[in-house]
Amino acid sequence: MAQRRLLDISLAATLTALVLLVAAVMAAATASPPASQELFETISAPADYAARLVATDAGLRVVLFIDGLFMLAYTTAIGFAALAFRDNNRPAAWLAGCGIVVVMILDALENTTMAGSLDIAGLTGALTLERIATQASISAMKWQIAAATLVATSFVLPSATLLEKLLVWGVRLGLPVAVPLFVYDPFGLRAVGGILLLVSMAGGFVLLAIVLRGRMRQA
Repeated sequence: MAQRRLLDISLAATLTALVLLVAAVMAAATASPPASQELFETISAPADYAARLVATDAGLRVVLFIDGLFMLAYTTAIGFAALAFRDNNRPAAWLAGCGIVVVMILDALENTTMAGSLDIAGLTGALTLERIATQASISAMKWQIAAATLVATSFVLPSATLLEKLLVWGVRLGLPVAVPLFVYDPFGLRAVGGILLLVSMAGGFVLLAIVLRGRMRQA
């Protein structure tokens, strides 16, 4: 497939992912109470966890629906970008392509597990600590593999212009810094890590869209 066509697909998917990310944030923020997925990606007391799930049921299901579309968009965006620029670094392009598929699979497993927990909590009002720990482990693996995948992607992306360099280093530093903060909660900075995750993803999609558009003009 010609590079221009690959860039076109990646750009369309990147813009779609950005729109869906904004939609998910708005849906989570406007739900009553707020229904962010990240609230349920860590371990907490089963009774409290189940009560919060029940309270956020309606809003969280909307967020999960949007995230189901989002995972398809970001997989296409990153995967086709890696294909378009594969000649820059073919081993890294393979790692990026395979990695983003693994991230999507873990994301789907995370969402289906969370949806199942919503059903169980709604029916019984309780969840086991083992199920909560499984949910947290799946989420942690997803985020860590996503960070590694983006590092690989950074060695495929072009870096000729200032914006391209900004994208490359943003990808190398954004999630790789934010993910350990969110997953491991060092110094009590999990909340900061969660904010950095959101900022890194949104900023990355914006920069990627600009870079892709610029390369399409050149192509």
